[in-house]
Amino acid sequence: MKKKTTILISIVVLVLIILSACTKTPTENPVAETSTAEKPTEFIPAVVAPSPTPEPTEEPILPCNITFDSDRDGNREIYSMDPEGANQVNLTNHPADDYDPVWSPDGAQIAFVSNRESEEGSGVNIYKMNADGSEVTLVSSNGDGQFPDWSPLGDKIAYNSGDDLYLANLTDGSVVNVTNSPERDSQPKFSPDGQRIAWLIGEDSNQQIFVMNLDGSNPRQITNGGHAVGADWTIDGRIFTVWENQPEGICFNCVVTADGSEVIEAGGKGTIQEFLPFWTSAGERVEMASLDISGSGHDDIALIGEIFPDYFKFLTNDAGNNRDPDTPARCGPYYGANPAASEANSPSSNELIESTEKMVIGYTGSIDPMMQDDFNKACSELDVECVHAESVADLAAQGVDAIINASNRWDINGSAPQVHDAVSSGIPVFVLNAENSEQGVYNLSAENGIITTILAWMFKSNNDQGKFLFYNFGNNDYIQSIVDSIVKGYPEISVEKIEASYDQNPFINGEIQSKIAANPDLRGIWSSEPSNDLFWAVVDTANAHKPLIECPAREDMLIAWKNELDSGSDFQCFAFIRPGGTAYEGVYAAYYLLSGYEFNPENLTGESHNTLRYSIPEITNETLPEWLGKLDGFIVGSDSQLKLPAMEPNQILETWFMQ
Repeated sequence: MKKKTTILISIVVLVLIILSACTKTPTENPVAETSTAEKPTEFIPAVVAPSPTPEPTEEPILPCNITFDSDRDGNREIYSMDPEGANQVNLTNHPADDYDPVWSPDGAQIAFVSNRESEEGSGVNIYKMNADGSEVTLVSSNGDGQFPDWSPLGDKIAYNSGDDLYLANLTDGSVVNVTNSPERDSQPKFSPDGQRIAWLIGEDSNQQIFVMNLDGSNPRQITNGGHAVGADWTIDGRIFTVWENQPEGICFNCVVTADGSEVIEAGGKGTIQEFLPFWTSAGERVEMASLDISGSGHDDIALIGEIFPDYFKFLTNDAGNNRDPDTPARCGPYYGANPAASEANSPSSNELIESTEKMVIGYTGSIDPMMQDDFNKACSELDVECVHAESVADLAAQGVDAIINASNRWDINGSAPQVHDAVSSGIPVFVLNAENSEQGVYNLSAENGIITTILAWMFKSNNDQGKFLFYNFGNNDYIQSIVDSIVKGYPEISVEKIEASYDQNPFINGEIQSKIAANPDLRGIWSSEPSNDLFWAVVDTANAHKPLIECPAREDMLIAWKNELDSGSDFQCFAFIRPGGTAYEGVYAAYYLLSGYEFNPENLTGESHNTLRYSIPEITNETLPEWLGKLDGFIVGSDSQLKLPAMEPNQILETWFMQ
């Protein structure tokens, strides 16, 4: 994990800038993945008694040894030194220029950039070597590799070459272009959990921060306007950047949430350590930067903090430029952010964990009678104390151990400040049926994945071209941002947005049928609210062409859909069976987390990697007859929609948690 900062320091005035201004600005929200599966296999419930949440260790896992590059010997070389600046060693000692080093997370190896000649080719490439400088190995051979970053899992190195980003798999030696776009992509940085990459798009004077999944999917623009100078992940999963000409004027040194929804001022010297800390050998948190503070014309590496008599402690002091300092991701008081932690950090599914205090789980939000029954059932089975309150803030004030917030796409933004305060105080929050991107929040939802799947199906079914209508109920910016992000990947797709009101029905048969008749090239209609009326309007149209739609997952409509196909119609539809037991599953997920289990990173999805993966049955023309024979395996919600029953306790444990 890079700990290099892009902080700009005034040479004239060295003052501590501590600002706390913040704002919330709308932005795109994460798109979750979904997968197809039949009704999950049932498991026998297994109840595990709770234990206190494990506290982070205060003992350093690794010393925060520093690697950096310096031209003190006439050309750029990779050096290492201990946290206090002693034992400075030239590790490369090569006539070529070697620079921009980055530690592997365990401190055993260093990746770097070099223009040295190799048997595989020439040019500027990415190399790696052992911590003592031995066994130098070529990682990239593109000829223009820059800005390497090592995955927190230790198995990949990201870098940019030309105008694209690449991912080198150190296990099998494969290299994949993960952007492959006409834009200029540069400076990739892995998130602390190793599941996302932040990077810059644009030219030097107009770069913006984006975030994507490791495979290049779900790209999201995080900054908009001004110019972002670098992007470093903070220890809590946000992004630090120097944001020149920040449009809202909030900050210069900025910290932005991973979805761009919140921007705060990071302050100046003395406050950046809260976001990008360096740990001394004594375990004290300070900052580290490369800077020319005296106007000497060369940069030195320094530690900054109030613990030093002169506020700055210089670790290098020579005539060369000493730059690009980096420390291992797992050094200092490492808080177990590595999702590949050993099994010893989690109890086995058969282990009984004792606790002297009864666990308290709070719940709030939009709760219908079915959800209330699920809350009552799970709390009774687990013998935990479950308390209800009117808001997340009320539950946080009571000091509950975890909070479950039954939400939706409309009130998720309204509750965001209270959720932020709760997770900042150390209380995990579980959001039901909606998605919040903040770290410390876990979403039980499949909405974004469903939207992505239905639009991809529509576009693919029409060879990624044609005209489509999109009805946005309530003119929801959250839904619109998801649609806009998806459509970006389909240049030959034309999407007409139609603002739809909940007070008026836009799907009256005559209106829809007139639109279809007037637009013979109309390929599909999608609504942010699955509509019974839209289904009947398209089914009943007399036109020869019937555009693609999403069908509501109701038994009567699935039967009508089957009858339509049996009549020889070219009608095509796609339906999803959505989660129906999120309240029950949320209590168990909170219980297991508080009992010391760790989430399985393979089953966390979404841009912020905090949405629990569901296996969502997908019904198409081809699979409709098969699913019609399995309807008794689903439950019927208050809206008559078929829904997945709640997973059994052991299934929740085995699906979402590491064993």
